[in-house]
Amino acid sequence: MNENLLVVSTSPHLLGRITLRSMHLEIMLALTPAFLVGLYYFGFPALSTVVLAVAGALGSDYLVSYLTKKPAHPEDLHTALIGFLMGLILAPGAPWWLCLLGGALAVVLGKLLFGGLGSYPLNPVLVAWAAMALSWPAGMNRFLEPLALGTAGDWTQAQIPLMQLKSDISTLSGVYEMKNLWLGVVPAAVGAGSSVALMAGGLYLIIRRLIPWQIPLGALLGAAGMALLASYTDPRIGELGLEGLAARLDVIWFHLATGGLMIAAFFLAPEPVTSPVTPWGTFLFGLGVGIMTIIVRTWGSWVDGAFYGVLLMNLATPLLDRIRPRVLGKVVTGA
Repeated sequence: MNENLLVVSTSPHLLGRITLRSMHLEIMLALTPAFLVGLYYFGFPALSTVVLAVAGALGSDYLVSYLTKKPAHPEDLHTALIGFLMGLILAPGAPWWLCLLGGALAVVLGKLLFGGLGSYPLNPVLVAWAAMALSWPAGMNRFLEPLALGTAGDWTQAQIPLMQLKSDISTLSGVYEMKNLWLGVVPAAVGAGSSVALMAGGLYLIIRRLIPWQIPLGALLGAAGMALLASYTDPRIGELGLEGLAARLDVIWFHLATGGLMIAAFFLAPEPVTSPVTPWGTFLFGLGVGIMTIIVRTWGSWVDGAFYGVLLMNLATPLLDRIRPRVLGKVVTGA
């Protein structure tokens, strides 16, 4: 009897070079420029916020693993990525305990409660963010005035541009230089201030095919279109003397450059577990995120709607995945 038998294991049989660990590592590397900008302008508060959030995420993962007698998998870097993202969307002046709690809630409430990696219906980071924004709004809004490293003085609390826009429409007319808005020289979350750095990291992920390009494109187009529409419906815009489409571009650029839109479009919305997989589904998903962002900013009671937009569209993912091209040769009967 021939004992040299070919033993075939279960699928998949094609192995790619991209692993969970390498994918999560590259996403963290793509986020590094935005983190470095936050570190430059917010110094130790920014560093401690991110470190505590990552510690909270890893610590809670190990604790749950110990209590449930199930192995943790820190080697795939998913838990570390969750903590890193959590730290980047928190205000640099957030209390230390809130940073720890944020990382822990993202892992326990957003990920492990639903069964772990691949099983959760909503973005784990934003589940924790929403819970904390509702429970501790004061701590979540402790933003700081940017102060470059090496500059004498201490960081002082300040309002982000979107907060000022809610109460004073003149924020659109030169209170902030557009260059500073795009570079992140404004009060902002640790890693959400520099739209340029976030776009650079996001484009890297698109080139590496780690995220679908349709989601960020849809988000930015949806936000731009809705911002233009909002500029015609907000009666306060007329007080600034804005006339014509060209003048209203300032409104669009302001909305694109501020708040959590960029980090949501490139890093939170394209999360592979909670976003659609079909081409049209991914584009409509991003479009919905962008539209919801401006709706909340303009007519809602919350300052920013980017993160809520992602959570809402997460719920629509199963429906959007049903949008796919008809099978070639399929005949529709009974029409």
